[in-house]
Amino acid sequence: MLKYILTNIGLVLGLVIGVPFLFIFLLSTINHRTKQQIANRFGVGGQIGFGFLGIIIHETSHLIVALVFGHHVDQVRLLRIPSAENNSLGYVHHTWNSRNLYQNMGNLFIGVAPIFGCCLATLLLAKFTIPEIYQSLVTATQQSFSQMTFMMPAFSWPSMLIFLVVAANICIGGFDLSQADFQNSKQGFWQAVTFLVLVTLVISVTPLQAGFFSLLSHLTMIIVVVSLFNLLISIIMNLIFRFI
Repeated sequence: MLKYILTNIGLVLGLVIGVPFLFIFLLSTINHRTKQQIANRFGVGGQIGFGFLGIIIHETSHLIVALVFGHHVDQVRLLRIPSAENNSLGYVHHTWNSRNLYQNMGNLFIGVAPIFGCCLATLLLAKFTIPEIYQSLVTATQQSFSQMTFMMPAFSWPSMLIFLVVAANICIGGFDLSQADFQNSKQGFWQAVTFLVLVTLVISVTPLQAGFFSLLSHLTMIIVVVSLFNLLISIIMNLIFRFI
């Protein structure tokens, strides 16, 4: 029984924290390098021109998740022109009750919220500009890991170009997590782990476990497919700005 529970705990932590944070690291690292390439070639202000949509979505994601977890939002700036004194492109300043488990745990998700916000934005963009590819992605999320396949359907090149231009703007400006974002996430990491362990312990001794793990696997598949899609876009943009 103990081995079974420990296995379940490892599975939950791997699927809920391990898999998403692997993609968070990859997406943030690649797009941080892309922004550096843009800044080196076009100046710091070039990051706004090539990534203003992503910056707005980035800060909006912080804001929404901060409100969901009951944080008090003091100041918000969705987009700003960087200066010599302050190179910030936007910010959300928030405070919370350090004795509140829910609010503390929220820091983990507030810090990484832009990754999920930008992934959702590019997915919605695909739905309206390249619906054939969007439908293929949806189909892929309904398969198991071992059976996952993706076939590139026919699509309209003008629509694809529109998608790539807008998606590039979202990726460049939105996926790059700052050191402050990572530090904020660390503050809620152990509270989130503790909560997940407790939930898994309860679920493991109830009839709900089969449905719970089935739902968790499906959600993880969605995260994997959407993240791979955005990772591909990010790599393409990184290569383009590396060689232009």
